Amino acid sequence: MATLKKRILQNISQTETVSSISETTNQSQEHTATTATLILDSKNQSIPSSAHKVRVVEFKTTYRRFTDFIKRLKTLKTLREYNEVLVEFTDRLVLFQNCIDDCITILVQHILDATDPLIQVAFINTLTVVEQQYPTSSVKHTNVLLNFGKQTKSIKVAGALLSYFSVLPMSLLIDKNALVRFAIQYSTNIHVRVQLCAFKLLSTFGRTTDLESSLKLLIINKLLQAIEHDDARVRAEALRTIVDLFKCKVGLDSKHYSSFVECLQDYYAEVRLAAGEALFLLATNAPDSIVPSGLSNDESSKLINEIFRLICDLTNDEAKIVRVQAMKMIGQLCRNGVDINLIHQTLDKKLLRITKKKAFIAKVEQLGSEMDDITVHDVTVDAQSASITAIGPCGALISGLEDEYSDVRAAAIDSCYDISCCHDVFQSKLVEYIVSMFDDDIEHVRLQAMRILGKIARGRVLSGEQVLSILTELLSRSYDIRSALHDVLRVVRIGDPDTLFKLFHRLVENIQRFKTDTHSVLRCLRELGQNNSAFIALLLPKLLPMHSYLDVQEPQFSKIDHTCALILVLNAALHHPSIVSVLPDYVFRHYRYLRTKEPELTPNLQTSFSRVQLTKTFDVDTSLPVTIPSSHDVFERILKLSEQSQDLHPNDRQKFYRSLAAELHKVAEMDIDLLAISECISLYYEVLAIITYQCNTRNCLKALSICKHLLTVFHGYSEKQLLVFQELHLYCHLFLISIQTKLTTNVRQRCYKHIQWQRNQLKLNDEQQKDIDEKLLHTNLISYAQQYISIMSKNVLSNKTNFFKANDPIRMVSVKFLEPESNIEQVLEFLPGLSVSISCLMNAKNLDRQQNINIKVTYLDGQYCLLPINDDNIRTLTEDNSLRIDSKVTFSHQHWLRPCYATFSVVLFPTRSQCFVMDINDEFVEITRPIRVLLHPKYLRHRLRKKHSIDEQSTMSATTVEQLDIADDDNDEHETEWLDETGVDEEETGHMDDDESEMDTSQDDEQIEYVERRKTPDSDEDEEMSY
Repeated sequence: MATLKKRILQNISQTETVSSISETTNQSQEHTATTATLILDSKNQSIPSSAHKVRVVEFKTTYRRFTDFIKRLKTLKTLREYNEVLVEFTDRLVLFQNCIDDCITILVQHILDATDPLIQVAFINTLTVVEQQYPTSSVKHTNVLLNFGKQTKSIKVAGALLSYFSVLPMSLLIDKNALVRFAIQYSTNIHVRVQLCAFKLLSTFGRTTDLESSLKLLIINKLLQAIEHDDARVRAEALRTIVDLFKCKVGLDSKHYSSFVECLQDYYAEVRLAAGEALFLLATNAPDSIVPSGLSNDESSKLINEIFRLICDLTNDEAKIVRVQAMKMIGQLCRNGVDINLIHQTLDKKLLRITKKKAFIAKVEQLGSEMDDITVHDVTVDAQSASITAIGPCGALISGLEDEYSDVRAAAIDSCYDISCCHDVFQSKLVEYIVSMFDDDIEHVRLQAMRILGKIARGRVLSGEQVLSILTELLSRSYDIRSALHDVLRVVRIGDPDTLFKLFHRLVENIQRFKTDTHSVLRCLRELGQNNSAFIALLLPKLLPMHSYLDVQEPQFSKIDHTCALILVLNAALHHPSIVSVLPDYVFRHYRYLRTKEPELTPNLQTSFSRVQLTKTFDVDTSLPVTIPSSHDVFERILKLSEQSQDLHPNDRQKFYRSLAAELHKVAEMDIDLLAISECISLYYEVLAIITYQCNTRNCLKALSICKHLLTVFHGYSEKQLLVFQELHLYCHLFLISIQTKLTTNVRQRCYKHIQWQRNQLKLNDEQQKDIDEKLLHTNLISYAQQYISIMSKNVLSNKTNFFKANDPIRMVSVKFLEPESNIEQVLEFLPGLSVSISCLMNAKNLDRQQNINIKVTYLDGQYCLLPINDDNIRTLTEDNSLRIDSKVTFSHQHWLRPCYATFSVVLFPTRSQCFVMDINDEFVEITRPIRVLLHPKYLRHRLRKKHSIDEQSTMSATTVEQLDIADDDNDEHETEWLDETGVDEEETGHMDDDESEMDTSQDDEQIEYVERRKTPDSDEDEEMSY
């Protein structure tokens, strides 16, 4: 007892010292050596002092790490010790951000005081890292280091200083002329690495506008001398520096043309690459300059035409990167005024064949008598084409489209688009070449060709052969390919009616196979109908069941092929009025329903024709109203009707709310513009219906899940709307606490956050605060919940839909699986030691990048795991600003030894600003339906293959009777093989796990039959499988 009393008195004295220290620290300044800091939760600054304890933390000095760093530097002697300390300093650089200027001063001082050049290089490299992370932090030491660099005799130190100076920002007020002179001094050094560092520094500061003109001219001369250096790295870096200067209009002069042309013959690919880019910049900035022609020295030509010939020659370069760049430059040069005759030569295959044939003849003539047995036929070329075939442009673009590398072919397709933008005469030929790229082996090349065709083929007529190549790709497994083809078909016209009819059936088949393409295909059919109305009038008897004088059976509107035909025909009737006069009567009944359901896809025929035509056609069903009420009118009528709920009995009010929710669901299906607001209010009515009358624990949990859905999936609430849903969520949470016999949730802190936020909102809106004793929140949560419910019940349960309007910017997050779109039917099998992956392609709308989204994988035992989706897997689509999520789920073999089902779905976590009562790290909402997959290991099939191979070797010398006995034994073993599936022979794995040996071997009869069906050793799959 004496010891306990002593400790209590000691604690009391410590609290008194804490209060005195806190008073003195508030009056002290920031630069004092010792400070006392009160550690509080920054997010809960208004929490009462009785709920939290105050802790005092003392630091001896704010530069403790800095002083330790200085002491360690004084004790170092060898280069290895310096490197270890400096590497540790750069790794923990963020800890020194408060004293970064002092650290730089120490580093500069050690650079000046050190005598070993290697130690100086280590400190300079450390200073470079500090400057990269904290720019402009070492500017004041630039002159000191520059003077040190001029005096040093070490090449390594000079190279390190050049690297340091090159990372300095160009906008600094430093002596740039002195730095450039220092770099020019070392640009002719015999050491290659020093030269490269000098070129980088010249590239950085040579682009500044306040540099002396004489220095700019000197830089260009030094770089032109360097492109004749013996080392290929120096030549390439010098040319890259020239390119950087040319981009800033520094040193651009056509007199350097000949120097760059010589570099195109260099053996180093990087040199040819940089020389081609330098020539390209010369051509785009001085296209009309006159230079000697490449065909003859006596002739002259425009600079851009000569460079275009040289760039076309680079399309046959042996390096892939050079060919890719040359293909891109061809299209860009065509936009800058290249002669149209040269462009025509790049697209002419005949000239290319003549050139290759003449080259073959020249090689044969050089062989002489050794090749007498080869007969060469004469090639007749007219005088005009003889001078053309010897230059570069002949078939250059065609050779790029037929290149062996996909990057070159993709670049050639981009050049086709550039040519089509500036010369319309080549569009028909370019369309033919691009359509031929649909047969490419690489998917991204085909996708690029389809996107380019959609840009250049607007309003053009595609022939039957071209449309057939499109038909083969409409059933591709790639969603991007199918979507790109739909975009192409929206802008083109079809050449003949038979091809159009085949295309219609293929689009219907596309919808039937890929349900996710329904909206895209229907939009495509709408544009096809408007662009090909004359052909659709001829195909009308094939598209719709009709007869000239007999009634026909009305087709079912629920069939997708009939819907597609209606959209195609009705949009064709918009531009071909004669179609309306021959349509059957049922079409007009279907038209009115389709016009209401899909107003974007169905044209308004009632306003497109004269009154005479309307009386002849649209008076078939006079009972239907002429003007159909819009979905907005229905929505406003429901909101007005909801105001009558206050006078009803709770039981009747519950039924009334449920009927309103059902009506709002129908409105959401009718109009996509009202989808988000209608679904939001319908869920709000469902919660009110649950908690209004006879709410038990099960119903309260359901109401809580709906509130989570409201606060997670929907965004764009106003402050009043968010306050309504927050109050409703807190009410449901506290109602659940009040009716539970045992308190299983700890929500004090989250309830307190919501109450504080709610109080601030009421102050901003000048509303009266609710008189609730908040002390109960910290002492007795159940009593607080009962008091809150009794006070807030009238306010929360009252209908507050007057805060909602049809034009409110409420958005609903939606994620839809594109691949796979349903349960995976085939069994996913994998061998031991391998894994299997399922690619997941999803389309998301109104998803906030800051909101966390994961893929949830659930197993049969109820356990689940969450796979995060990174930002790298999400890209934005330009057509509708939706998000495309491309991810995969990988299953490992280590978790399954028997067939097992797994389901995966997409879950969404709430944002912190909307959900105070929810834990944003643990609670989530599933926003997609689960997709199920059956996993099956290949242990059994692998053992069967191994056993049969052993049996065949052992029975080579046996008798027929023994073979039959062995076969019977094998069959018996096959029947019991599933019962011993723990695994794998010791020869395969080397050991057996204890968990596998103790595994329950009992299986269902269905699983045994399933395995026996798959274990036949003579199946084709077993013969093709290799381990």
